[in-house]
Amino acid sequence: MAAITKPSRVDRAVERLDRALARLEAAANSAGPIGGGTAGDGGADAELRAENNRLRAQNDEVKGRLDGAIERLEKVLGG
Repeated sequence: MAAITKPSRVDRAVERLDRALARLEAAANSAGPIGGGTAGDGGADAELRAENNRLRAQNDEVKGRLDGAIERLEKVLGG
């Protein structure tokens, strides 16, 4: 009779990371158009630039967190 093994902490962490990345990809793919107005509209242009800056900051934060998670996983896996 084979013993039933419980997934390791690393396996569970990798699964959580995979699910989180899938949610991030789904959110990025479902993002709709931003703001209203025409492309030549100065207010809309400023709004789009502000939104771009906000998204860039969020992207940098997520990148930093993912890089940290990858580093920790590599240490745990002996890489």
